Amino acid sequence: MGAIVSVDRQLESTRSPGPTDPVDSPQSLHPRRKVMSLRTALTWATGVALLLSVQFLIQPFVWRNWPWDEVIEAWIWILLDRTVVASAMALFTLAALRLPVRGPVLMPIVIITAFALGAAAGEWALILFGTDGAAADAETLVTHVFRWTGMAVSVAGIVYLWQRASDTHDAARITELRRLQTERQIVQAQLQTLRSQIEPHFLFNTLATVRRLHTTEPTQGAELLRHFLDYLRATLPALHEQRSTLGQEIDLIRAYVGVIVVRMSERLRVTFDVPDALRACDFPPLTLATLIENAVKHGIAPAADGGTIHVQARGRNNALEVVVADTGVGFTGVGGSGIGLANIRSRLRTLYGADGVLSLENNLPSGVRAMMRLPLRKISP
Repeated sequence: MGAIVSVDRQLESTRSPGPTDPVDSPQSLHPRRKVMSLRTALTWATGVALLLSVQFLIQPFVWRNWPWDEVIEAWIWILLDRTVVASAMALFTLAALRLPVRGPVLMPIVIITAFALGAAAGEWALILFGTDGAAADAETLVTHVFRWTGMAVSVAGIVYLWQRASDTHDAARITELRRLQTERQIVQAQLQTLRSQIEPHFLFNTLATVRRLHTTEPTQGAELLRHFLDYLRATLPALHEQRSTLGQEIDLIRAYVGVIVVRMSERLRVTFDVPDALRACDFPPLTLATLIENAVKHGIAPAADGGTIHVQARGRNNALEVVVADTGVGFTGVGGSGIGLANIRSRLRTLYGADGVLSLENNLPSGVRAMMRLPLRKISP
């Protein structure tokens, strides 16, 4: 058995470091993290010792030259040797991690010193107990200590670099989430500001039209008031929601254009082509209403004969495409500030990333064609 253990000691110089180490935890190089418990450290040390001792069993010449019972007995002693040294290194490293030492230079020095002291203590314990795997002389002892320390430093360095990369990735994700949250808050504030600018103007004009029609055209006045109440019922809850459905948005703009059609004395015509199967799809609230408002204000209203707005929705390649096309005056270079469109783009980017797109193009023969494209997601009732 002693001959077999001696052969294994000679093989140590050619082995490759194992995937773990007596102190393989990121805590050894990340003092910010909580230090592992003694039980956990010893468990890891035992596992590492088992992995390192297995190398002995996979040597073909061992099984050819010794009986299997002597091989197993020798392997058990080798496992005990490895366990003693690995446990000693774990204990010394745990003690080092609890020292009031910090700093990018001093802390690694303390950890490496703990590796070396633990390895030396473990090897010295083997000498005291007189095991077959004990170092035969001082030179062998030093060689074993350097081998254990070098392996521990190498594996700890790999774990440290992996942990740093993981921490950097996590930090980048946290930064991105914070940026998106901030952008979402900014977009919501801009939308609220935009609505506060539009709503009073829309409200007063509608009420003024209701008062006028009450005396000139009572039937139209009653119809306008009905559409206006439907619009308020749909709009007020949407102001406080982050998500809505396409069906809810369509109901909202139907009520809105019902008001506008009466106010514009039939100069506005609106058509819808929205399949019922798409009404349950996820859709950001008030974005479609903003496109309709733009089409009315900057496209249809300036046109002498008014015009038509066509709203169409299609599902294509796992994406929802909603188009608002008007036959108004088209791109004139004058009119609004573009805040509404900028807010829609920011909101789509915040909610859906690169999958949320707003595009504008000329609508033939006249007008503007606006299309929103976002992921096709249905909201469960």
